[in-house]
Amino acid sequence: MAVVIKEKKDKGVVLTDFIFLELSDPIPQQEANDVLAKGMTKALAVKSGKQSERDVDRIYGKVLRKFSQFAVSSKTIKQRYMILWPENYSAVLGAKISEKHRFVKHAIDFPMFEDLAKEHKNPEGAGLSERMALYQHYAEKYIGHLYDGETEAPDQIIHITSSGYLNPNPVDKLVEEKGWYNTYVINFYHRACNSSIPAMQMANAYLRSSLSAAERGTVEKRMDVVHSEMFSVHLRIDDDDPVNIALMTTYSDSFMKYSLKPFDSLREKGEGCLKVLAFKNMMIPGSSSVATWKVADTAFNLDINPFKYINLIRKYVRQFVVSFLHDEGFDFKAVKDKLLYVIQASGPVDLEAVARQLKLDDDQVFNTRSVLFENGYLSSTAIPYMCKQIAESDEVVPGQKILCLGHAQGIYLSAMLLEKA
Repeated sequence: MAVVIKEKKDKGVVLTDFIFLELSDPIPQQEANDVLAKGMTKALAVKSGKQSERDVDRIYGKVLRKFSQFAVSSKTIKQRYMILWPENYSAVLGAKISEKHRFVKHAIDFPMFEDLAKEHKNPEGAGLSERMALYQHYAEKYIGHLYDGETEAPDQIIHITSSGYLNPNPVDKLVEEKGWYNTYVINFYHRACNSSIPAMQMANAYLRSSLSAAERGTVEKRMDVVHSEMFSVHLRIDDDDPVNIALMTTYSDSFMKYSLKPFDSLREKGEGCLKVLAFKNMMIPGSSSVATWKVADTAFNLDINPFKYINLIRKYVRQFVVSFLHDEGFDFKAVKDKLLYVIQASGPVDLEAVARQLKLDDDQVFNTRSVLFENGYLSSTAIPYMCKQIAESDEVVPGQKILCLGHAQGIYLSAMLLEKA
């Protein structure tokens, strides 16, 4: 049964027109892990200067033990989307790394690690400038696909990414190609996995401000949000740190867009959309050094203490949610079982931490768990992807309220309350 929330007397803004690109055939998780383990073994062997079969087998054994402990298994993630991945990767699965005391040359097309595969050098892979060139190429390509056939210009576009920084960026290029010279591009960079909720809050504020000032001039009627996340460009296969192994076996690449528009403009069209009701953000005290996402050469680097991170989420998430709903006039205990939940989770540990603190059952986090299993971790795209599912679902009735929760280094907690329109 949909929970009834008192409506605010305003024109209202909605999320609509969701487009998510399926970039390529997803890579089965077990096969991806096997390729990464072999690649890491080769990188570590080259770094150590060891190439005899005995030495390489010993390194391979250590890598496999670490992967068995720290890599995300196919029980949690079935498959992932990775743009930078060798098309002929299956040939590597049964191939030897070393034979007759020499490295075996592998003819694979893997732009960042061709030197390692073919010439047995450069185990750290391509430098950051080359990786950013790859990001630019594919981001321009896929952002173009997001706007295929689009002729109506948005008033503004917020561009979210934590994986590639350019100026002008791929969205600027799109605007120029389309001739949308009055469309302003806002960069929402380096805010990591939790960036979608604050970005939507910004877009909502711009649009509401324009609507409230309609009598004084031109009204902005559409704010787009575009995500371009390409974490495959930041693979670091020469680093066998447990955190790096977990990260490189978790993330998916993702490109997505959606729009914020006045509700009145869609009321009579019957389009699937979600009405924006409220936002809240909070920085957890004493958390700024627990997780950092840094620009580095050869690849961006996440430095995180996972135990402290999860413990801080556990400590603060319930009071954050209770406070958010109280600010909007609700008792969390009274409405908890009537809400739908969209929870950003990179894996079962942080999802379980949130679910336990909020006392949610398995059915209430099923959608989050299912999206992670089917797609891998979508990072900043995870929350809007689940919002897309809800907006397009006939099983979710109009009036149903949705609580979206996100978190990322900072550590920031973010919440958004939506209603199926």
